[in-house]
Amino acid sequence: MEQLEITMKEEGIWPSKTPSEQDLNRAMESTVPFSVDCLTFESWLAFIFIPKLRVLLSLESPLPPMQITPAAEVYLSSAKQRTLNQLQKIDNIANGDIG
Repeated sequence: MEQLEITMKEEGIWPSKTPSEQDLNRAMESTVPFSVDCLTFESWLAFIFIPKLRVLLSLESPLPPMQITPAAEVYLSSAKQRTLNQLQKIDNIANGDIG
């Protein structure tokens, strides 16, 4: 998670503004994938995805199976390859493909 955050900052896609509590609550209740009706994909990564995974890791809970990278490829510029690579690593770990 730390490397994903660092990479997003280095690639200039870490959001400069934290969403309001109201926006975050609305995003948490959203039924739209990645809450893109409430937040940008980058904000969803920074303020929903990363914090949730940090909680799971701190509790030593297994990560749920996921495929974040295909969505990231749609929402992020292909020039953000290092961020896409970090997300692919997370997908691989979550899906048990760490070899």
